[in-house]
Amino acid sequence: MDEAILIFLQEHVRTDVLSPVLLFITNLGHYGAIWFVMAIFLTFRKSTRDQGILALTSLLLSGGIAECIKHLVMRPRPFLQIPEIIPLGQTPHSFSFPSGHTVCAFAVAFILWRTCTGWQRFFVMGFAVIMAFSRLYVGAHYPTDVLGGMVVAFFGSCLVWRLRNVICNRK
Repeated sequence: MDEAILIFLQEHVRTDVLSPVLLFITNLGHYGAIWFVMAIFLTFRKSTRDQGILALTSLLLSGGIAECIKHLVMRPRPFLQIPEIIPLGQTPHSFSFPSGHTVCAFAVAFILWRTCTGWQRFFVMGFAVIMAFSRLYVGAHYPTDVLGGMVVAFFGSCLVWRLRNVICNRK
């Protein structure tokens, strides 16, 4: 099923208009860069400092867990396993499972979902979804890599949130 989804995206969804947009978005996510900058920015503003610290902690914890899993699972990238897949942009050299872009995006998005209100939470979550989709679109990950990344980020962010509650209750 992973293979069929990627081939469908390549053959029926990729367009000359959409490709540069999703390549730009996927490039923003290299090494969690956009999410790290977002968390740091929130940390520097007094009114959002707690959000930033939580987002940064979730990003670092979830990203670290994901890197460990990558080296345990050692799943090859789809463009290395499926001859029909033509990757867009720079081809990654690391393992595929879980998607690091997705982990970073959702590690921050899950924290901000809990701490923001209104349009902000939908904006961040929507951006995380687009980031995750971009990894499929460019042929860098299998759908199960992206799903696995969401799961890692969910548990990492839940752990950070739980630790936050423990610390706040002790004060």
